[in-house]
Amino acid sequence: MDNRHLYLTLIGKRLAYLKTEVELFNSLNLTDINVYAENFYRDFFNLLGYEFDNTNFIENNFAHIDLLDTKNKLAIQVTSQNDNKKIKEAIDGFFKDSSRKDYKLKILLIAKNAKDYRTKFGNNFNHKEDVLDIKKILAEINNITDLVKLKSIADFLNEQILQERKKTESNEVETIMALIEYLSKDDNRSISEKPENVDPQFKIYKRFSEHSVFLINLYTELCTVYQQPLIEAKRVIDGVKAIKISSYLKDESDKILTVESNNPQVALEKLVELFYGKLSENGIKFDKIAIKFYLLDELINCNVFPNN
Repeated sequence: MDNRHLYLTLIGKRLAYLKTEVELFNSLNLTDINVYAENFYRDFFNLLGYEFDNTNFIENNFAHIDLLDTKNKLAIQVTSQNDNKKIKEAIDGFFKDSSRKDYKLKILLIAKNAKDYRTKFGNNFNHKEDVLDIKKILAEINNITDLVKLKSIADFLNEQILQERKKTESNEVETIMALIEYLSKDDNRSISEKPENVDPQFKIYKRFSEHSVFLINLYTELCTVYQQPLIEAKRVIDGVKAIKISSYLKDESDKILTVESNNPQVALEKLVELFYGKLSENGIKFDKIAIKFYLLDELINCNVFPNN
């Protein structure tokens, strides 16, 4: 892997992790991370050649805007919401002041992807170019040919995201959330079609009769610590994600169970190690027991070690 590809891969992983973390914290109504994101993206964009200031530290605050580059006449609102109403309010509010007519306004989505908006936003706002998300930022970075600049961006992201997270192991909610995000991404799996024929009682007590006491006792033991984090992390799962996760887990767990001669205890440990390794590719430590509890819960829900 050449240095350019290495830097681009690292940058993509770090920005994707931050997006996931912002989404998680917002789902738990912990919005302090949005303030952190404003300063983070101020410094990040300045590495790309801009000269942004956070308007919270400007004496005459700019309404409906978070980052301002007076030299390049560029303004950015940093938001975790991608709905039409939020964007329209930002545009109309910012351009109420006629002195801002020469500015170009961008909306930066830090926890969502841009959509194909139908609203006519006005003020020369082109949603295809002016609503930024992680994919669009990475596309811009991909055009950078200066390896020194790419390395500086990668080093900045390591310092701001990776090193801070390494100081303490990710908590239970973050771990489960990261696993959910991994399992729901199409790029991380290949689709295979299998008929569904599952019955929790048959599976636990009959198919795995020799291991049922172990599985139930392990789940019960971990439940007091991990049940609430699991509930909180699952708040961000929609119907599409749920289908993708179910399909992924059924396929992957069934392969491992077959290799391990239908022994769910051994197969569960192998499955935990598999997903722990996948999450750790980002260089961030996660709670391995939280992964095990999540998989146990999905086993009870018939998504891990399904009946054939």
